[in-house]
Amino acid sequence: MRRIPLARFLVVFSAAFFSIALLAGCEKLDRNMYDNPAFRPQEEPVRLPPADSVPTKGLEHTPKPGTPEAAALKNPEKATGFSLLTGKELFGIYCTPCHGPSGKGDGPVAKKFVPTPVDISGTGFGTAPEGMLFAIVTHGMGGMPPFRSDLILKERWLVVAYVKTLK
Repeated sequence: MRRIPLARFLVVFSAAFFSIALLAGCEKLDRNMYDNPAFRPQEEPVRLPPADSVPTKGLEHTPKPGTPEAAALKNPEKATGFSLLTGKELFGIYCTPCHGPSGKGDGPVAKKFVPTPVDISGTGFGTAPEGMLFAIVTHGMGGMPPFRSDLILKERWLVVAYVKTLK
């Protein structure tokens, strides 16, 4: 039997050891979408545009609910039969599970929430200014989640127009 010189054995052994150690550490160097440090799930970006800037892409600036600036907003979408039908369809998808089809806060999952969802029909929160409703749909309020990332600007205004017709 032939003997391998000790020097050659050490070179081969150390090369194998370092390559195994390097390959074992590759997983720690690789980032995936679950370990992304930029944003956590359900977290909005913290970067806001400068005052009086006009967005060219991304999220637009919308005032927070409860501010005079939000109450002063007016719906740019005309209330036509088609726009109200679209608003009703979007309301059915995003709002009915909690607020119910009539907006009384009696949706199928409403009993799971404490406090229960707000009455947004014409006799309840539906009497609020359009801009206030738009700010609430955009940013959420209380237990209601924000729909800024789910609905585009026009769709949020269409939902507000439909909410104003609930009686």
